[in-house]
Amino acid sequence: MQEVLDYLYGLKKFGSKLRLEEMEKLVTALDNPQKKFKSIHIAGTNGKGSTSAFLAQILQEAGYKVGLYTSPHLVNFNERIKINGKDISGQKIVELSEIMKRKVEENEIDTTFFEFTTAMAFQYFADEQVDFAVVEVGLGGRLDATSVIDPEICVITNISLEHTRVLGETKEEIANEKAAIIKENKIVVTAEIDEVVLDIFNSVCNQKNSSLMGLDKELKFKIEDSSFNEQNFSVTGKINDTFSIKMLGEYQIKNACLALLVADLLKISIDKIKLGLLNTFWAGRLQILQKNPLVMVDGAHNLEGIKNLVKFVKKIDRKKILVLGIAEDKKLEEMVSLLVPLFDQIIITEGNFKPTPVEKLNEVVLKYNQNVKMIQDSKEAVKEALKLANEDDFVLVSGSLYLVGDILKHKFNKQI
Repeated sequence: MQEVLDYLYGLKKFGSKLRLEEMEKLVTALDNPQKKFKSIHIAGTNGKGSTSAFLAQILQEAGYKVGLYTSPHLVNFNERIKINGKDISGQKIVELSEIMKRKVEENEIDTTFFEFTTAMAFQYFADEQVDFAVVEVGLGGRLDATSVIDPEICVITNISLEHTRVLGETKEEIANEKAAIIKENKIVVTAEIDEVVLDIFNSVCNQKNSSLMGLDKELKFKIEDSSFNEQNFSVTGKINDTFSIKMLGEYQIKNACLALLVADLLKISIDKIKLGLLNTFWAGRLQILQKNPLVMVDGAHNLEGIKNLVKFVKKIDRKKILVLGIAEDKKLEEMVSLLVPLFDQIIITEGNFKPTPVEKLNEVVLKYNQNVKMIQDSKEAVKEALKLANEDDFVLVSGSLYLVGDILKHKFNKQI
């Protein structure tokens, strides 16, 4: 298994440019496994993973065999590819990799890490005869490796600035890239509310003879009550009922409503939808690791994610300690300015992938909070946070999915 992972990680992360030609060659060499199951394609800036998880769980509760393909992983590579909530086995990864490596070499395919992994997921889903696969895009949409599928329904959660060097410098440019997952004669569901972006989606839908459904026009939700265990909310509009989720944060209710709307289009009963929403767990998103003190991890790693996190943190009336690490290609100043002032103590650290050096991050954090410590090793940073925390305090680890993954690798207790 380690040899296979070394091979995968040794592949290029991206091609010299986003492209579909090599991915098309790869799936053709594998006899187009992506055509052997129904799929739902999910794009957007934030909420893709959670919406995918909600929808996969709903489909599973409805009795379908369901593949789920997401990225990145938090702890183990296997997390990226699941069937009915269970990660692909190491043995299956090894078997599929050997088959695919032969195809790559025989057909002289210049594949990347993400293309190879995506094709592996499709082959696995085809081999295991899933009924549905919920497929999250990797980067963008137009030339994303996942775009070789022909989905039943396309979902675009929302649009904000991300990966601007690849996708474009404006929301309009990014919206055009992501809207390109829209295929001919499909239903497209979105939670986006920006009229300029919606105009772009509508224009693409008209060109493709597809129809656009806006969540905001179809459903209105109201939070009935919320705790650290569960959120209960009512929905009115196309559906009128009450639902519960165990995921925390108001934004997760919006993600749940998006999945609910798609499930309704698939003619899944309300009872199964309720079960699916309630039973969904998605690691690293406002995930509670222990209660006393309250320790949580959250993978907010861009400006929109931080804004959602801030809404949640503001409601917590406790002494607050933040363990913060941010990747080097993010909007540091804006992210820090929103989150850091809400905390009594900041501990700056680094995740395992392209982190902002602690010294550089420290310079920015000090503008907004003087109570700062730098501890480069993330495990040691959390240890320090736990030493500083009393039983009724709040410790949050955030700023990077890679940082959250580092922390989830460790058995979490007072002696982390």
